[in-house]
Amino acid sequence: TGISAESAFVSSPGFFPAMADTAEMPVETKPVNPHVATTCTAGPIGLTAFGITTILLNFLNAELIGKDTITLIICYGMFHGGMIQILAGMWEVYRGNIFGGCAFTSYGGFWMGFALFEILMVITELEPPSKDGKVVWLIVWGIFTLLNFAGTLNANRVVQFVFASLTALFFLLAAGVNNADIHILAGYVGIVCGSSALYLGWAEV
Repeated sequence: TGISAESAFVSSPGFFPAMADTAEMPVETKPVNPHVATTCTAGPIGLTAFGITTILLNFLNAELIGKDTITLIICYGMFHGGMIQILAGMWEVYRGNIFGGCAFTSYGGFWMGFALFEILMVITELEPPSKDGKVVWLIVWGIFTLLNFAGTLNANRVVQFVFASLTALFFLLAAGVNNADIHILAGYVGIVCGSSALYLGWAEV
């Protein structure tokens, strides 16, 4: 998959144009990252962390569970959706997979930041953000996710679907700031997105 693809390959002599003395033609190779051969992928860890927490939060967005569940979801999301994804991202960077590292650490940071925001809203007297501010915040994350989706166009269809549905989720949540029906629709899209990530994670185990 695009999340756990190996970073090394060997070029075949057949890729080069014919030359007069093909017997002497050197075979070019790219150096193999030794960590890929000795370290397993963290893709399933990051994907299941992302998938489970996304499903839980969007059950709330879809109004399938009570709003008082937010405390449980946020505390769980800070560690599983946040810390575990960041660790998985660093693991993938160590293996030389910069795309997986960027995705996991970014969305892990998103979850930790979101959890901290919700906690601060409860324990402090900070003013809640304006609706316009929330819209901009969600659109920025939607654009970032759209760029990630573009990076998956050579990956398998499930990886593409995860990022495409996540892109749709962010933009629907942005539109849902001012429309309750769209917000509920976004919740259902988020459940599908999280489920696809969970499936992809288990497929890589």
